[in-house]
Amino acid sequence: MQVFSDSPEYVERTKKPFVPPELDYVALRKALPEDIWRRSTTKSLIVFGRLIVISSLLHWFGLWLVRGAVLPAGFPYATHPFTPTAVKIAGWAFYLWWQPIAWAGFWALGHDADHGNVSQIYWVNHLIGFLCHSWVFLPYFSWRITHLRHHKHNGSLEMDEAFVPYTRSDLRLPPKQECTKEIYKEAIEDSPLFSLWRLFVMQFFGHQTYLIWNTMGSKRFPEGSNHYTPINPLFEPHQKWDVIMSDVGIGGMFVFLAVCIQMSSFSMVWKLFILPWFITNHWIVTMAILQHTDPTVPHYREGLWTKARGALVTIDRTNSSAQPFLGWIGEWFLIGINHNHVAHHLFAQIPFHNLWKASEILRPMLGPAYTYDSTNVFRALWRSFTECVFVEDEGDIVFYKNMQAESLREARFTEESEVSSDSDSSS
Repeated sequence: MQVFSDSPEYVERTKKPFVPPELDYVALRKALPEDIWRRSTTKSLIVFGRLIVISSLLHWFGLWLVRGAVLPAGFPYATHPFTPTAVKIAGWAFYLWWQPIAWAGFWALGHDADHGNVSQIYWVNHLIGFLCHSWVFLPYFSWRITHLRHHKHNGSLEMDEAFVPYTRSDLRLPPKQECTKEIYKEAIEDSPLFSLWRLFVMQFFGHQTYLIWNTMGSKRFPEGSNHYTPINPLFEPHQKWDVIMSDVGIGGMFVFLAVCIQMSSFSMVWKLFILPWFITNHWIVTMAILQHTDPTVPHYREGLWTKARGALVTIDRTNSSAQPFLGWIGEWFLIGINHNHVAHHLFAQIPFHNLWKASEILRPMLGPAYTYDSTNVFRALWRSFTECVFVEDEGDIVFYKNMQAESLREARFTEESEVSSDSDSSS
């Protein structure tokens, strides 16, 4: 079944060597119409408003569940002894699926605000971003600083900010000429049950460990770097007030939850907010991982990295004829953040509502340099988790290796690709 298998385009990619792309950024830019850069406060407010309405309706539904899920008179089979239990199980499954999806939508809209794309009105843009990200306990201005740096250095092993691959030396593996299958098995291969446990930890806690401890963040920053301390190596001295404002947003959320617990109970807040918040983190991590982490997508070292090549270390989870990321849910709730991520990294100033058009224009121009994957989201997530373990310490272009130290792809150099493009780097 397609649900449990890799997509045809992914399988085809594993059969072909990777050739470093050479892009004409100027030609790509000229192909885009001027109105594609136009931000719409109205469209953004419509998305923001519908997320608030949906989340509020789901909250009232959750309150009904917490208060016993009392069925109205005349409800079919209301007097059957198993009906209340069945209704509660179905109701909580419904709530814990849709509420985290709606909150992940807040994260996606806040991400667009990071780039100034929600509104041409400065304070409206950042107010919406601040509210969206604070609600899901993401420090808006702090994360914005490191996220914009990620866009400048995407795909660079030395300079990227997030989901930077572990290297052989990071995992304390012996040199590859000294390693055997037994050594790899003992050092990094996990049992399926332990792999599931590690995946669980990454999905539900990974986003916060990055924010607090810079887990899988840029290696050029020392231990103790984080998104919450105003004076720390992640930030320049003049950015301390951005960090403080972000902390105020997070602090306000803690106060809000404390008041809610005082007025109701911890049990109610756990069910209605804390538990769905953990699941929201799962969706945030899933979106982020599947944007850049894939066995067939390279990472570059300084010798061959350019801005254009780095931008293409990105995977769209759809194309014109393939299954999109979570289907219509990803389009309607998550504003297509994983559908059009290649165009977003090439031109981050295009607002979300115009990225669909931009992708249609850019896709044929990119040709084989464009990467998309219609593999089912959960299959793709498991594949990235188990196949993207580490990269080698040497090489200007490296691909992830799995637990058996096997990579699915290798680079093939042409005379043109051995030379970095200054025009790409300056675009």
